[in-house]
Amino acid sequence: MKTRPVKGWPLKDTACAMFEDGESRLLVLRDGQLLRFDGHQAPVPVLGPGPRPLGVLDAVVYCADGSRAALGGLDNREEDVDGLGLVQVSKVDGALVTLDERGDLRHVTLDEERIVTAGVQVLLDANASAVLLSSEAGLVMHDLGTGAILWSRPTRGAHGERITAATMVEDGGVLIAREGYAMTGDEDVVEVEFWVNGALEWRHAHHEVVLGLASTSIGVVAHDQSGSVLRLTPEGTSAIHDAGSGVRAMVDLGGELCVAAWFHVHGLAEDGLSWTVEHPGMPTALSVLGAQLLIVGDDGNDWTGPEPLGVVDLEADVVEMDPSELTAWVPPPIQENDEVPAMVEITPSLDEEEEAHAWSAPSGLLDALTETAPSAEATEENDDDLLTALTDETPSSVASTFTVGLGEHRQVRAGADGVAEVLLESTVSGAPSEGVTYAWSTADGREIGTKSRLLVRLPRGAHRFELRVRHPDGRWAMDGVQIHVE
Repeated sequence: MKTRPVKGWPLKDTACAMFEDGESRLLVLRDGQLLRFDGHQAPVPVLGPGPRPLGVLDAVVYCADGSRAALGGLDNREEDVDGLGLVQVSKVDGALVTLDERGDLRHVTLDEERIVTAGVQVLLDANASAVLLSSEAGLVMHDLGTGAILWSRPTRGAHGERITAATMVEDGGVLIAREGYAMTGDEDVVEVEFWVNGALEWRHAHHEVVLGLASTSIGVVAHDQSGSVLRLTPEGTSAIHDAGSGVRAMVDLGGELCVAAWFHVHGLAEDGLSWTVEHPGMPTALSVLGAQLLIVGDDGNDWTGPEPLGVVDLEADVVEMDPSELTAWVPPPIQENDEVPAMVEITPSLDEEEEAHAWSAPSGLLDALTETAPSAEATEENDDDLLTALTDETPSSVASTFTVGLGEHRQVRAGADGVAEVLLESTVSGAPSEGVTYAWSTADGREIGTKSRLLVRLPRGAHRFELRVRHPDGRWAMDGVQIHVE
């Protein structure tokens, strides 16, 4: 298999996102910490644990609970449970575009904040001059400076549709992927549309739901839920690569496109696959820093501990390697007494196989599933301890039951504008008051909030919401609620 050399930095907690910060990158850890990585030295903390950062402007950090923090503060930060939380943040030309839980879209600079438009459901794309969003009226493009509507597309079909991906391209063009809600007939098809200057240029049907669209250096590209990466032209659709699993992140290198799927990152040229690297976690974020490609991701369990930061050398030659050797670069986990993580650099060479295997992370999920703990011989003393533990009548140390409840399904009445404000609240039992994380989502899987309570504005109709809650010890609980607005 063709691959590139990879270096690895161990992290004390898995990183789930990255922000650009001049000549460095900020890594967002699962506990809300920020680490700065300059491409050469070990990542260093620049913000303490707390509500998850969603964006950074200069030295100001904008967090999911609506609070703000300053880079350099390493103390624990408290969550603002009564504040208006943020759902999405996008950085554009020295400013931020933010979408809050109420549906207000704002343009934020260090000097001012102003509402661009309200009633927004999803922020789909943003650049220095415009934003593309989804609302009750359908898809709308607004001028970022004035808020004026530049283009709109009403919802298609008598039964409606789901917009699965959309992006703006040069010269005011818009790429849209849709899925009809009808059970049969023409409305049920999955399609990609291309609009220019308010007119539909072309439309292509596809057999799988399209989850991503981008105008890249190798052409207009889409990826679907099966993991296929496709090139789109006015004449039709052609396959570039089958990643075998849904693409979770994508970055354009200029003449080459990188896509992350399953435990791998693939480099794609116009004619297909060029190289592959493997990460011990499923990559969730990619970023280019100079001639380095940065990779972070989580394997979804706690068997192997925090996953490292992978750094691919984009200037090195592509070389051949056995697929089983692709994780030879992975550094051992950080020990508690380690003060500074050490860089581990193993070039792709089978001549140093013995040294490379002194410690190696599992290659993909299958190895992780088949790992076994070291065997230990039981002594008579251990047998006595086990018998005592089994017959002891003292209270058990088994973890308490952990549950979350959203209450009964509800019916509410809309106001004169056809919209109802609904407060969703959760009841959590069997968990401490701190360290619990929340993830609210809609029926189609879109995440809309990360606090214990959520204020939503709903049009008339039926709406379903789900809440997943994570206990500090790693357990999960989930519940759903149906809201009918009359």
